[in-house]
Amino acid sequence: MGRVGNHPLRETRPLESACLPIKCVVNCLRVLFRLEWRFCAERGCGVVRIVDITTRVENRSIGVNRSHENMGQNRICSPTHVWQISMVVRIVFAFACVVGMLPANTVQAQGNALTEQAVLKSIISGQKALIAQQGANGAWNSADHVLGTTALATLSLLNCGMSPDDEPVRKGLEYLRSIDEPDGTYEISLLLMVYAAAKDAADKRFRMPDLVTRLETSQKAFGPMKGCWSYSTNKNAVIDTSGDHSNGQFAVLGLYEAAMAGVPVDREVWESAREHWERTQNGDGGWDYSAGRSASTGSMTVAGIAVQVMTSAMLRDDDELDVDGNPSCCAKPKTDESLERGLRWMANHFSVARNPGAGAWKYYYLYGLERAGRLSGRRFFGENDWYRSGARQLIGMQNQRTGQWDPAGNATDANTATCFALLFLSKGLAPVLINKLKYGPDVAAKDDIDDWNRQPDDIRNLTSRLTGAEGWPKLMTWQVVDIDQASEDGTVGDINQAPVLYLSGSSRPEFDDRQIEMLREYVNLGGFILAVNNCGTVEFKDGFKELIEKMYPNGETSLQRLTAEHPVFRTEYLLDADSSELWGAEFGCRTAIMYAPDDLACLWNRWSKLEPPNRPAQFSGRIERAMRVGTNIITYATGREPVNKLRRQELASRTNDESRVSRGLVQIAQVRHTGGWDTAPTAARNILTAVNRTVGLTASTEPATILLSDKSLFDYSMLVMHGRHGFTTTAEEREHLREYLLRGRLLMADACCGARAFDHSFRVFMQDLFPGQKLERIPVEHELFISDEFHNLRKVDRRVAIQAENATLEGGVVSGPPFLEGIKIDGRYVVIYSKHDISCALERQASLACAGYVTDDAVRISVNIFLYSMLRKGGITATR
Repeated sequence: MGRVGNHPLRETRPLESACLPIKCVVNCLRVLFRLEWRFCAERGCGVVRIVDITTRVENRSIGVNRSHENMGQNRICSPTHVWQISMVVRIVFAFACVVGMLPANTVQAQGNALTEQAVLKSIISGQKALIAQQGANGAWNSADHVLGTTALATLSLLNCGMSPDDEPVRKGLEYLRSIDEPDGTYEISLLLMVYAAAKDAADKRFRMPDLVTRLETSQKAFGPMKGCWSYSTNKNAVIDTSGDHSNGQFAVLGLYEAAMAGVPVDREVWESAREHWERTQNGDGGWDYSAGRSASTGSMTVAGIAVQVMTSAMLRDDDELDVDGNPSCCAKPKTDESLERGLRWMANHFSVARNPGAGAWKYYYLYGLERAGRLSGRRFFGENDWYRSGARQLIGMQNQRTGQWDPAGNATDANTATCFALLFLSKGLAPVLINKLKYGPDVAAKDDIDDWNRQPDDIRNLTSRLTGAEGWPKLMTWQVVDIDQASEDGTVGDINQAPVLYLSGSSRPEFDDRQIEMLREYVNLGGFILAVNNCGTVEFKDGFKELIEKMYPNGETSLQRLTAEHPVFRTEYLLDADSSELWGAEFGCRTAIMYAPDDLACLWNRWSKLEPPNRPAQFSGRIERAMRVGTNIITYATGREPVNKLRRQELASRTNDESRVSRGLVQIAQVRHTGGWDTAPTAARNILTAVNRTVGLTASTEPATILLSDKSLFDYSMLVMHGRHGFTTTAEEREHLREYLLRGRLLMADACCGARAFDHSFRVFMQDLFPGQKLERIPVEHELFISDEFHNLRKVDRRVAIQAENATLEGGVVSGPPFLEGIKIDGRYVVIYSKHDISCALERQASLACAGYVTDDAVRISVNIFLYSMLRKGGITATR
């Protein structure tokens, strides 16, 4: 199990010994200091500073220069000890160098942060513990609920990233399919959820319809619990008017997953369930176990919130269509008062330490909390981040020895507790595809509407349309992010949880200077802004154009109408650029901002997995067309590869902190030329921050930009170069660069998005630079790819795109060794070039039209090239 969902857990190299010989420590420190002192003395640094301490074993030296071979003679330290010492010294010296450059609260903030790795480690540990409890027949034993527990466990493993072909899941499914006629509401509901997640055609055709019918016919038809369910589906026709909200929410969950999988569910079932939960809501806005007979609890209130969202999604209607079949896009939207009251109750009573109002059944409550937050698009209940709070709580409660979660009165057994914990952690970690931006004045207390939310279900529906579709993750979510709340700490981390930031409205969008800077930084970090003009107003159009002008006051970009040649019109569907009008602003490698003058949101808001009865065919066609435009936009923006929210936020936080590590360490420079030298403006900085995360604070994160003719060229350890267009160089520039490379330095270059014009010019450039030499493929067995000292690059992923005329973009991701070319002088590469994109990927650009390495592998390739250059003679130079 190397992966959980789409999230690999990176292995870290363990310390082989916790105790180091004192003699070894002293010897290694003496050599390190001697090398650094010699290095600084040669260049007049005047201070002792460790510039490059990397893990080198066997006959390699540590640090500055391969000419220092004395470490290989009479060595008393093992390779492991050398590695440990280098890590210790690097940390000490890095801290000494940069302690004054980082904010005082950085260490504390990082210590309290919930990281992707911590969550994945917890998930994998729990996953292994759960698998260990599986019986030989594929079932999980339980006191009296073997079927339900087995379904819950199988569902948990599927949500943790395992596939139906993995043995534990396969055996679990085989056991579940062997049960002929399950009767319990919980069991039937869980079976529907499992079969929907497994996506087996036979389940959908033969098993799921029968299970749906059982739930439909067992819904209470009269009495105080009308519209709800009880423990049994009553297959023996015994009159039963009892019921409870726990069974009720599971029945709705099962039916909802069946409907989303394409199995028909009677509309009257949704109507009756909706009416029941509205009628039995307590006066304080919460729900209890059984029809208002006791105080509200957290577990039943999150159940009520989820049911309100699910039934609302299944009960779309077209009451607002005029006589010509047009929707009323600019009228005041209906407010779901029941849902809003439930959300307010949760904001006022939020807790992850206990089940509010009940105390017991905490794991069951947390599982419902995840569902309520995810389905409602809420990241916060009040000021409480439900996922981070709940994940910290669960990780802290996990038995570190067994990997299980002990029930402690909150679940029937450890297996059930572990399943609920895994479902919370894994489903809550699902990628946030789109952040819907809440901005502008709060008008909730007025007899008006929030302009940012004129179409409340637009992004929910667009996300639902894409979730689980071919090529997309099986689970994605969306959320509302408040620009005021996000900008309080002055960082971009909150809005960077999603690759797409969506804003809509009809009035002029207003943002203060700090918020404008945050939006600019979001784009710089690889984010994509999508704006939709509600009602097609001039005010919103002009205001959005002004916003871009304020974001880029120097005219770096502006809104321009996109032509038919733009790949957004071919990413998933073939669209007509004339009838599907879109505008865009180019930034770096791609169109980073798009604007739709037509009110697409009005039609997205009326999409439904199950269409309302008697919907006019023409109106259905308009909705489908709008959804296709939205699909193409989101596909272009994300490449169908959104990463989980913790990782995106962690990347943003790291970049913000690490960008402050400046001069005084190893420096590189980016070459300025006439072929789009700054197409990926933050790529070089991202290489350096990645190096620092890999081997310690080794390099400045403020790369210089330089002309090849500049006399200060030799002050830099390595040069990087990229572009999109053709370029030329002068004889003086080539001679200067040739001397630089012959002195032991290195040039790393790539063609942004595989640009052919740049590739052609670069090859001509190399022929003129080294006549008689030519770019040759670097062998796949070269140390750059397979050395234990670098990242293992035996296999990487590369995105390919085929753009045929009058056809959608085709292609995908291919795996294999990297394709890098180089020019070798005296046995070492002085030029390393990739005709496949690296730089745009370093900026987390994921456009399907950009052919090149995926982001993670672009980072690893770049780090390896950097480390390779540092090991060559002359690879480290003085800083200016």
